[in-house]
Amino acid sequence: MAQLADFADGRRARQERVLAEAAAGHLHPVVGREFALDKAADAHTALENREIAGKALLRP
Repeated sequence: MAQLADFADGRRARQERVLAEAAAGHLHPVVGREFALDKAADAHTALENREIAGKALLRP
């Protein structure tokens, strides 16, 4: 059980570090393509078909 607790503690520390980096503006996700919100199904299909490198961004 101690190993599981150590794993959880390590994961928590990594999560906190990543969130701090995001809050500081140091993370820059790659947006592969933008879609209008009403085209969310098209975005999902493009992701499933691996037509996008990076994130699919839905715009209102």
